[in-house]
Amino acid sequence: MLMSTQSVTGRILVCEDNDTLAHLWVTVLEHAGYQVAGPASSAEEALAEACRHLPDVALIDIGLSGMVDGISVAAELVPLGVLVILLTGDYQRASTEGWRLAADILIKPVSPSMLIKSVQSVLQLNAG
Repeated sequence: MLMSTQSVTGRILVCEDNDTLAHLWVTVLEHAGYQVAGPASSAEEALAEACRHLPDVALIDIGLSGMVDGISVAAELVPLGVLVILLTGDYQRASTEGWRLAADILIKPVSPSMLIKSVQSVLQLNAG
């Protein structure tokens, strides 16, 4: 069961090129009371959205289709103070390339409850 309120709120950017997953994550986050930006299906869309209104947290799929991958998006957002949660089916790549950037790394498939717990944890650690 998902909680409908949390002690720490935030604006969450969803960057996922799988439409089904992206819309699931947006729905789960909105139901939990977060303000959601996106979903962005490409690195370019994610960075443009972040420029319009910087998110507190970005959920980024490492394996984005296109010229720029999710790790590159994270590398652009982290210096701006955005907390990044990387989502991937490729643990090897996440653990070698993404760990320095990520506040958390979730390995797909990701349950809705795990997604919410990760977002809450990252926001609470940053607030403390």
